[in-house]
Amino acid sequence: MRRKSRFAIILLSSALLFGCTNNTTSLNNSGNSDETTDPNRTKAQTEKPVEKTNQNEQSLLDYFLPAGSKAQFHGEGNEYAGMDIDFAHPYEDYVILNENNGGTLIRRIYKIEEDQITKMEEKTVDLNADFPSLKEIEEMEPIGVYLKKPLKVGTTFDGWKIVETNVTVETPYETFGDAFVIEEKGDDYINRKYFVKGYGEVKRESIMQTVNEDADFIVTSSLKSVSKPK
Repeated sequence: MRRKSRFAIILLSSALLFGCTNNTTSLNNSGNSDETTDPNRTKAQTEKPVEKTNQNEQSLLDYFLPAGSKAQFHGEGNEYAGMDIDFAHPYEDYVILNENNGGTLIRRIYKIEEDQITKMEEKTVDLNADFPSLKEIEEMEPIGVYLKKPLKVGTTFDGWKIVETNVTVETPYETFGDAFVIEEKGDDYINRKYFVKGYGEVKRESIMQTVNEDADFIVTSSLKSVSKPK
């Protein structure tokens, strides 16, 4: 497709980069993952009653997996939609993710604040790249907002908007019953992310409205498995 839009960013923002071809990712200082949750559980086992909580009283750190965890995502619609994500929390108030889609490795650095999660860095790196030092991160200029309170319909930030709460979302890993959805819209695309407490993003969805075609072009990345350190 010739049109350029932010839709390309949500398609993992790196489909044309081939600096890293490994299918798995390992974050330095993030610990080993020994506890693996079986993704092949039935709906009867996974659709448990959900205890409703006030999302706005939670730390926004709750929207990331614990340090040392790894999440695998199943992709559809694009060869780079599947990915592995490693989570690290090397410094207080900062979370670092390495996201490997088989074509490139993207490092994302987030600052956890009381009312929002600030994006500090989003760049391609080598597989074995060390973390920046705390001093280097503190000297970075913020590049955007990843998530912002209040976690309710209507909240807007950095081109995104919370459009639904208390949503049921199905993934290969589990059916979650208390997700909220953020959405970014352009003239010819819609991007969505689904968040769940204790996991963070469990699904990404990108819809490109095509011209002279019978159906829209849809790319999804859905949580498939999770492993956590002991």
